[in-house]
Amino acid sequence: MTYPIQYSQPAYPAGPKPVRPPLTKRAKRGTVLAGSIGFVLLGIGWALAAIPVGIALFVGLFAFIVHAASSSSDTGRGLDGLSQFLDGINISAWILPLVLVSLLGFIVMAVAILVSGRILRSHRVNHPWGVTWAGTAIAVVASWIIGGIGSFVSQIVSTVVTSASASASASGSGSNDFWPGLWTFFGVSAVIALAVNAAIGWLAWWWMAHAMRPRA
Repeated sequence: MTYPIQYSQPAYPAGPKPVRPPLTKRAKRGTVLAGSIGFVLLGIGWALAAIPVGIALFVGLFAFIVHAASSSSDTGRGLDGLSQFLDGINISAWILPLVLVSLLGFIVMAVAILVSGRILRSHRVNHPWGVTWAGTAIAVVASWIIGGIGSFVSQIVSTVVTSASASASASGSGSNDFWPGLWTFFGVSAVIALAVNAAIGWLAWWWMAHAMRPRA
């Protein structure tokens, strides 16, 4: 009994995997614009959306603490005036402006996403919307980490500035320099925060565009 002879095909080595070429100059320029502009707008929009909520929570908690303390027989006498002042505030008049500011913040965030996607698409970046959403997620995490470090440093600097201004005003030499120095500190801090957000957005968008670049 004979069996048919089976011939096996020789195993050839697999061909080279398709490589991914680096980003073009146009794509790199698009990631710089989309990342910096997009994440700065996202930060501004988030601030506009979160600040009214924070103000409402702070005022509600403060009013609750004052009313709870004023109901006590020991400390209520000193807080009667503050409690009456809070009762006299027309909170309903502030609801609509706070809601409008919060809605404006969400609109700015939506505009930031749309602007980023349009910029990436116009600069021929592969997967512009995927790069936008992935870059946003990475940039948010990075901003939390860097923001925690920055807040610690700013607290130290603000403590030093406040103590120096207080000692100067106590000696009578810098009583007129406290508020200008404080506003200058907040202005410089805002500029630094915007620059840091722009750098974070640029790096996050570039990383995701590099990871999602097309194969040759």
